[in-house]
Amino acid sequence: MKKKLLIIVGAGASIDFGLPSVKTIDSLFEKWALEIVTLKDDKNKSLYTWVKECMLVYAKQNPQNYTENIVNFENLLFTIQNLAVILNDKDWKIYNNRLNPFIDLKSIPDIKSFGKDKETDGGDFHFLHSYLIDNLLKYFRAICKTIDKDKKLEIEKLNSFYTDLKTEFELGFINLNYDNVILSTLPDLETGFNDSTGEFDRNRIYTSSWNFCYHMHGSVHFDLKGNKIDMHKIYWNNDLSSTFAQNSSGRSSKSTSEGLNHLNSAIIAGLDKSNQLLKEPFGTYFMQLDRLIHESDSILFVGYGFSDTHLNRIFPFIRNDKKRRKVAIIDWADDNEDGLNFRHDSWSSDVFETIPFNAFEMGDGISRLPQPVFYYKTNKILEKSTNPDYPIAVWYNGVLEACNSVDKIIDELK
Repeated sequence: MKKKLLIIVGAGASIDFGLPSVKTIDSLFEKWALEIVTLKDDKNKSLYTWVKECMLVYAKQNPQNYTENIVNFENLLFTIQNLAVILNDKDWKIYNNRLNPFIDLKSIPDIKSFGKDKETDGGDFHFLHSYLIDNLLKYFRAICKTIDKDKKLEIEKLNSFYTDLKTEFELGFINLNYDNVILSTLPDLETGFNDSTGEFDRNRIYTSSWNFCYHMHGSVHFDLKGNKIDMHKIYWNNDLSSTFAQNSSGRSSKSTSEGLNHLNSAIIAGLDKSNQLLKEPFGTYFMQLDRLIHESDSILFVGYGFSDTHLNRIFPFIRNDKKRRKVAIIDWADDNEDGLNFRHDSWSSDVFETIPFNAFEMGDGISRLPQPVFYYKTNKILEKSTNPDYPIAVWYNGVLEACNSVDKIIDELK
């Protein structure tokens, strides 16, 4: 029997295929927010911009902060959610918010919404949140419906890469992206949805072998068509040119015991993902993860930023397991970045928390002499651990270059 390779796919794996980076999404949110909630006294700024600037000013008071991680679009969405809840708690006389008894919000600027000047309230923050999410889905679908033509050569290269991996392993994908890059490459992967009806069938997840792709945070193919029992039920829609039932702003929110309201959406974005995952099919996917890690013989992270704590904390048990799973990471890093011996940033810390290793045991496989990322990229080799009990290797040249060196990746996973 072939060994099993679990592949965790993050946003960095899709950038070469025309999908937006985290910074690009933030820029898109800036643009879209200006369409609906412009500040009354500054038409060049939106409510989104105001939240972002407030967070930046606060975070920069500590020079040790990685502000790009604190002030990214997912953290901004979470802040906007909280502001909606806090404001609505008093305006609607709910008096149930956990923080309102102890805080006073700073003055929030008035806005221009639908052509009228108004005082900003919780409904404006909620509408902004849902508008951004709905637009993001439309943006992704517009790219994904022609990706097989627009990125034909890249898709073929990725197909060759995964086909070579399949000669050695049974593959299973945990896809954290909304796009269809993986399914455009390997269309026969199991998703848990009925091919004819589009309905999610958890029995397919429980009884299927490997050769799957679970869209942990949602997909461009998810359609909130609903039924008589659940009007927000998610179905699979293969036709990305069709009309999707999204409109999260017109749907009721999902309340958590912590007092936060989450959108009924086809995707999961922002923070507090562990609560958002409770909806089907997300919860069914997530509950399989521990078993899949346990069954795996090797693990490959592709373009994953290691910023999802709810996922990271499931992995470390493999270091205490008798099965010494090999781990490889395909990522991209700047030439002047340090290797893991001297790298001390949020990414390297999160890698360590997910897959514990000794940074001082990292090298080129021959020695533990510290080398910069430039060394590994120039020589097209992986930085790897010299300790066989803590196998881990990192490729810094990006996804498409990794496709040209698939044998080196396989060697680190076998």
